[in-house]
Amino acid sequence: MRVPFACAALMLAGCSADFVPQTCSVDSDCGTGLVCESRDNANVCVHASDATLMIGESAPISGTNQALGTNMKLGIELAFDEQNAKGGIRGRMLSLDFRDDAYQPNLAETNARELTDAQVISTMVPKCPSSSASIAGNAPVSTTALKRGPNAVLALLGNVGTPTMVRAAPIAVETGTVFFGAFTGATTVLRDTTCADCSKYIFNVRASYAQEARATMELFKKRGVADYRGVISFDQNDSYGQAGYDGLVQAYKDVVGNFPGSADPTNPIVRFRYTRNDDTSVPSQAASAENYLANLLSSTSGTVDVGVMMTDTYGAGGDFIIALRTWQYANDSQQTSLNKATRLKLYFSNVSFVGPNALSDKLVAAGSVPNASIPFTQDVVVSQVVPNYQSDSSDVVVSYNKLIAANGTAPSFTSLEGYVAARVFIAGLLAHQGPFTPESLVSTFEALPDLSLGIGATSGFSPTSHQYSNSVWGTSIQADGTFKNLYFWSVGIPIQFFE
Repeated sequence: MRVPFACAALMLAGCSADFVPQTCSVDSDCGTGLVCESRDNANVCVHASDATLMIGESAPISGTNQALGTNMKLGIELAFDEQNAKGGIRGRMLSLDFRDDAYQPNLAETNARELTDAQVISTMVPKCPSSSASIAGNAPVSTTALKRGPNAVLALLGNVGTPTMVRAAPIAVETGTVFFGAFTGATTVLRDTTCADCSKYIFNVRASYAQEARATMELFKKRGVADYRGVISFDQNDSYGQAGYDGLVQAYKDVVGNFPGSADPTNPIVRFRYTRNDDTSVPSQAASAENYLANLLSSTSGTVDVGVMMTDTYGAGGDFIIALRTWQYANDSQQTSLNKATRLKLYFSNVSFVGPNALSDKLVAAGSVPNASIPFTQDVVVSQVVPNYQSDSSDVVVSYNKLIAANGTAPSFTSLEGYVAARVFIAGLLAHQGPFTPESLVSTFEALPDLSLGIGATSGFSPTSHQYSNSVWGTSIQADGTFKNLYFWSVGIPIQFFE
């Protein structure tokens, strides 16, 4: 019996065994300092200090790609601290229960199980197809049904990565836990029918990798890349890389046209794949790409325009760019026979997950290309899913810049994405009127309109669309490491260049 708790909620000095707590439907039914929450299967008024909203996150803050998780976590914390300073959610404080997964799928799954306090129901089959299905070559996350335990977080927010997501998201939806604003643009699980009816618990904020690929392919076409042989994919050898590659293949079909009969029907665009969390696997892939480019130059005449879409992370991506640029300008026998320095025009475009700021730092530190008068940042683009924090004046960017400056931490696109995702999430919490449960939050999020944050004119959720933004901002890395606005792309709108 929870009588002591009920008495504390009503701030009574003492209680009797027949005490009945005040029932409610929404917070306004309760008195000052009290909120309406579900306790012991009943909606009752409790003190706001006893109704902290616990939100979970799993992301890497250790290992090769720790900058991604560190910055995503920072952005979320900035938004939580900002809202808590305003009084939280009608008195409820926001708290982040964070777990490090080192960008390892098995750790992400373990973290998801702990954060949802997953309980096994041994006599039932999973209610969500994604839980028992083998996704991306992995074993099922469960062969029995799972339910939320009493210590489960309200939602998982800002989880980082595709290979980690395909292990964590099925746990979340199987337990009926909201999976919100993940830092991945993958289609599988998050943006397709893999989860069937359980997909109602999934809410994306950012544009998808398929949309980034579409914007990238439009960029390549504008740069003169018109033949599929002039398109290269450098991608991570897992579900993340596959998501980017699949998006690129479809984008080519949509922007340029069908592949000729001579193209490989399985992998029509040549690809070079490195191993996740192992940057030492990059040199061999760079060497293979150099051989491909040499053959392309030898079999054609005149200028050869090549677009390289990179579904990567900052360490591997930086190494690949540096290797190809160094080869392009090397004073070797191929330079004499192929004139690769003058004939080859290379355009690199990295997807947003790369960790734009860490990539920029790596390329700037590398300096200028040997035997050339250009920096390694030359013609390196990142397709961003948030506006450029260095130049944008929208509400969300202005607020972010003030907070990050007060925090004394360097700004980044990744932490801005974390902040944006958390701001949208918080807007849903503020709009919600009844007790906070994952089930009840679904309909509230589905009714969330464009918040006028400045992240695209088509922003907003609906019962038929759980993706908030459908916009991509292309930024080119400058020699000094800053990011210059290059283009804007959104669904149904052709690519628009800033100059």
